[in-house]
Amino acid sequence: MNSLPFPDSAMALMSAAELQEGIASLSRGAYFKEASLDMTLSLLTESAARVSGIERVSIWALTDDLRELRCLELFERSSGRHSSGGVLSAAEYPEYFRCLREASGIAADDAYQHPATTEFVGGYLPQHGITALLHTPIHIRGDLQGVLCLEQVGSHQPWTLAHRLFAQAVANLVTLALVEYEAEEARRKARGADERLKLLFELSRDAMLLFDSGSGCVFDANRQAENLFGCRRSELVGRWRRQLYRLPAGQDVDAVFVRPTIEPVAAELRRADGGLRAIAITTEEIEVAQGRRLALEIIRPS
Repeated sequence: MNSLPFPDSAMALMSAAELQEGIASLSRGAYFKEASLDMTLSLLTESAARVSGIERVSIWALTDDLRELRCLELFERSSGRHSSGGVLSAAEYPEYFRCLREASGIAADDAYQHPATTEFVGGYLPQHGITALLHTPIHIRGDLQGVLCLEQVGSHQPWTLAHRLFAQAVANLVTLALVEYEAEEARRKARGADERLKLLFELSRDAMLLFDSGSGCVFDANRQAENLFGCRRSELVGRWRRQLYRLPAGQDVDAVFVRPTIEPVAAELRRADGGLRAIAITTEEIEVAQGRRLALEIIRPS
């Protein structure tokens, strides 16, 4: 089979009871809120290898075009080495990729004979001394996103139901880590977008008001709006759109601005001193943190 001098694993695979305790131990780990994604994946692979007795544990991500799996994290138990960066191509291993998409997992007691892994005989298996492998798909929101790989090196034992349950439990923990990372990235981008919006809002040469889209109540005003209305921002916040300007022929202000306006809308602005000023208003809807939607109205003197 494999003539390369890869050593056998230093310990036998754990029993069903030991694997069950290993799952419980991994599940208790505080991986997701106290560590970066890289550190979390590193902890998961190393912990999974050590509690199971499996030589190689790795996590691979499927590229957006579905053409490659890329190794995010690999731990080798005998050497204690962490690495990443390997690539498996769908063009080179089409049957393996098909099985990942269509099956609940690949459990090859003999990786050189299993139909889903014989494509690896010419490279991946002998290159790493792999004799048996258990690959479990990782799904997020129902879509295949990657794979968790448990791989025996040298002598090997048949995979049991306990091993499959262990692999699925670890894959679920990887999914949780990836979902938490995705959520944190979304929150970070939302915070960044809010900060950029605030800067543009304050530095704009145009008067701007932010309204709650549903109620028509002023949420914020910039400095140019203070100048145009002749009052402080605190006096504008909390007021209703209909209190600030009026439209020709008695049109309902809130009805006109219920949707974003492509063309400027002619109106009159009510200043703090009671005077009226002709203006043109354009509006667009924006999304801020936590999915809240606001109407941004740009007011220019006519």
